[in-house]
Amino acid sequence: MGTKLKLQLRIMFLALRKSGFRAVMALSSVGLGIAALMIMLALGEGAQREMQAIMDQMGKNLFTIRAGQVMAQPGRAAGWFTSTRLKSADMTVMKERVPGILTIAPILEGSFAVKLDREEMTTSVRGVTPEFLAVRNYRVEEGRSLDERDNLGRERVALVGSYIARQLNDGFSMIGEKIWVGGVPFEVVGQLAAKGISSEGLNEDDQILIPLETARRRLFNVDYLSRLLVQVDDEKRMGAAQEEAREVLREKHDLDADVKDDFEILDTIRANQIRSMNSAFLQGMSQLFAAITLAIGGAGVLAVTYLNIKDRTPEIGLRMAIGARRKDIAAQFVAEACLLSLLGGLAGLLVGWLGMLILRRATEWQMAVDLRGLAIPLLVSLALGLAFGAGPAIKASKVMPVEALRDL
Repeated sequence: MGTKLKLQLRIMFLALRKSGFRAVMALSSVGLGIAALMIMLALGEGAQREMQAIMDQMGKNLFTIRAGQVMAQPGRAAGWFTSTRLKSADMTVMKERVPGILTIAPILEGSFAVKLDREEMTTSVRGVTPEFLAVRNYRVEEGRSLDERDNLGRERVALVGSYIARQLNDGFSMIGEKIWVGGVPFEVVGQLAAKGISSEGLNEDDQILIPLETARRRLFNVDYLSRLLVQVDDEKRMGAAQEEAREVLREKHDLDADVKDDFEILDTIRANQIRSMNSAFLQGMSQLFAAITLAIGGAGVLAVTYLNIKDRTPEIGLRMAIGARRKDIAAQFVAEACLLSLLGGLAGLLVGWLGMLILRRATEWQMAVDLRGLAIPLLVSLALGLAFGAGPAIKASKVMPVEALRDL
């Protein structure tokens, strides 16, 4: 069996070698199609990984409930004002009545002047609970995080972003430093790891986090909240959870049917959906290009196989005259087509890999290759050989030996 296989492989390689330039052209066209397919898969995998990294940075399955704009009551003032009715009690009701909610992180925020020695700047100050850091995937690079004891004790402690450290302390550690926030002294107990720009275009490192109760009583002196960050257990339940939360809050705030919401519900993954649409468009264009190139490669395999059969008609007749069966002839030419296509596929993987390196340097696109990105192109190349080599091979098996031997 081994000797027979070696003989068949030798015959196939000799046949492809004899085909010369046309075999090279077919191999090249298949290789270009496979390279295009590999690059397309790498683009798709890279886009998925980039999307996952963004989701991991922002936090999973999140939406925000923000205090909305309401009309001032007659006789008190004129115009629109930010509602002050979003409170901690809303969190309790939502947890009890909205299925699928994992965590709700309350936030009280505003802009304050922050001072360290002679350096001063204005930044966002957020009163938060420990849950906020968990759901938003903030990591403390140095020092410690905020805990529940800080919140209950209304401790004047703070976490600072890396941008704050650069602006106020030339990038050096601020652990143990005393900063003044709106005229109130705070001890820096932790420094956050850099996160960069969020999908909304905000600098994630330009902020100071303090305990929520400290913010309420020592800095803002209010009993309401700015936002609620809500995490659900399943992305598929996001829409339902938002709608149910809206109904619960309207009921809790005693809003009539014809009254506008005094809060806003914002989907924090909307920007990621836009990125996903752009990525899908890019993949679609890549797939179209790969399909066209693969079709050209398949046509090359078809042409080479057909011409090989035409040139080797006497050989086919001789083999059939000495006992070769029709299925043996068909299998021989299908195997040759598959070998030609597979060699093109291997060449395509090499070209695709080089193309990925060039594109990555030239465009800084995220591209990644996994086992699927290597296996699928090879399987496609074999499928091309089968699909485009089967027709000529069947035609070759139907050659009449007597007519074929006339050309000898």
